[in-house]
Amino acid sequence: MWPTIPLEKFLENPLAAIREITSSDKIFLITENGKPILDLRPYRSVPIEKLRGSVICSGDIVSPLDPDGYAPLP
Repeated sequence: MWPTIPLEKFLENPLAAIREITSSDKIFLITENGKPILDLRPYRSVPIEKLRGSVICSGDIVSPLDPDGYAPLP
């Protein structure tokens, strides 16, 4: 389970909460009335090698689909 921070506590001192979140590798849930409303996590860059091959291009992606514009979907 992820650590939770009540919204009221987060709003009292958001900078301290953000520093706590960025210094850890955990995802924190911000809750309002005990229900999660958002999650905050430290930023981590994704190496381009992880993304390589995740998009597949098939055919010409620049030219229009047909001379009259876009063909309707079947």
